[in-house]
Amino acid sequence: MEAGTKHSQKLREFSTQLAERLKAAPNMPVQPLRLAVRIGADSYLLDMATAGEIVSTGGIAPVPWTRPWYRGLTNVRGRLIGVVDLQELSGRAPLPAEQAQQILVFGPALKVNAGVLISRAFGLRNIRELEELGTTGNAALPWEMQRYRDLDGTVLTELDLPRLVAAEIFSSVGV
Repeated sequence: MEAGTKHSQKLREFSTQLAERLKAAPNMPVQPLRLAVRIGADSYLLDMATAGEIVSTGGIAPVPWTRPWYRGLTNVRGRLIGVVDLQELSGRAPLPAEQAQQILVFGPALKVNAGVLISRAFGLRNIRELEELGTTGNAALPWEMQRYRDLDGTVLTELDLPRLVAAEIFSSVGV
């Protein structure tokens, strides 16, 4: 019976500590971690609160009468996702098929069933550890925000997915 009492006491202590941590969580500073992805030759940082999951590009069905940067639809776990070539949407050359390896599906917070083609994700970056290079200054691309350089010398542009989704061009997929 003594072993059962010790176990119950440890469980109560754990529950108390967990409750204290949960109460303190809203007051704790948010870690400035960003997901680093490469799209072609460019590198981007994404807020993980707006990024959903990364899936392979298999099976994108083209949609007639849409702009070239709208690659089509794909099924991600029973959910139809519109796939966008962000590079082409931004006025650059289309992302070559061999570099369009994955789709970054937007998170539920954005309330949009869409995603962008990426070449690959390559880790997390803490913004506090990056050298700030200034804003991109390109009013035509309001979703491209601050630019940074990481410890390896890679220049990364912060990509604001809510601004991308809110941009008129993003919702104008039809021709």
